[in-house]
Amino acid sequence: MPAFPMFVDLSQKSVLIVGGGQIALHKAKALEPFGPRLFVVAPDVDTAFDEMPSVTVRRKEYSEDDLKGMDMVVAATDDYCLNAQVAADAGKHQLPVNVVDEPDLCGFYFGSMITEGDLTVAVSTDGASPAAARELKKRIREVLPRDVDASLAVMKALRPLVKRVYPDQKQRSRVLNGLTKRVMEADAVCEGETEKK
Repeated sequence: MPAFPMFVDLSQKSVLIVGGGQIALHKAKALEPFGPRLFVVAPDVDTAFDEMPSVTVRRKEYSEDDLKGMDMVVAATDDYCLNAQVAADAGKHQLPVNVVDEPDLCGFYFGSMITEGDLTVAVSTDGASPAAARELKKRIREVLPRDVDASLAVMKALRPLVKRVYPDQKQRSRVLNGLTKRVMEADAVCEGETEKK
């Protein structure tokens, strides 16, 4: 059965990443734009983590005490037994956990993500084919308007005004749908003009 896609506000949430290598770094970089406080625990930690302002590095062996105050956990080591222990400990504390390359131990998955300003698109194949997820992500990115983030910023600014002017839900929906279509069409026209130059 496929996993339910759910978008979660991670701003100022505390996320523990157990592991300090390239896989852990990849997970940290995927999470960082969403504003969490990241805590990395491992005896050996890639120096690239030191350049990430949102990361607190603890160069030590993992212990269950590291889960205190955490909202989410990622087990990203190359040691199956350690990853399984992290998953079990997270379960005891009712913390959502992602275990790299072990779907049976996961409480949640990372989708293959596209982020453009306020837009986030995530693709998941429920572990059936990460390669297919990457290919679909590539195809989706190719059809997105070039300035979709700017279009969304315009809509974000207009929405509160439209809500004030049109208190009726149906009328408000019609107006917002029309504005969205115009903004996206203007984006497409501008993109076309840019390509002609």
